[in-house]
Amino acid sequence: MNPVPSADRLPEIRARLAALPGTAWRQRAGDSGLIEDHTGRPVAVLGTSGDVPLPAGEFIAYALADVAWLLAEVTRLRCRDAMVTALHQQLDRSGHLLSTRQIATLIGHPGPRHHTPTTGGSAR
Repeated sequence: MNPVPSADRLPEIRARLAALPGTAWRQRAGDSGLIEDHTGRPVAVLGTSGDVPLPAGEFIAYALADVAWLLAEVTRLRCRDAMVTALHQQLDRSGHLLSTRQIATLIGHPGPRHHTPTTGGSAR
């Protein structure tokens, strides 16, 4: 498997996701090999397995929600990457140095958390 995609497949993945009915899927109670929508209509049948755990069934049952979440996360990270790239370009053009805190503020990151040392006394 190639870890770096050669082409942007997000539009075609979004199109396939959008073509599906907007309902959640689930494994049928008592038969984890049957994936159904919220009305009980079968979406996929992996064979009858009874109540035996079926990892492939669980994967398919969550695929709709998982793919939607992953698409949103990729979009969010691409936006953040574009912001960081733009900031880099701006910094390169300006020739000025900014502190880590200023950069964190510009990209909307909370920045590093500062630890407040304790006094070592006992609390009453």
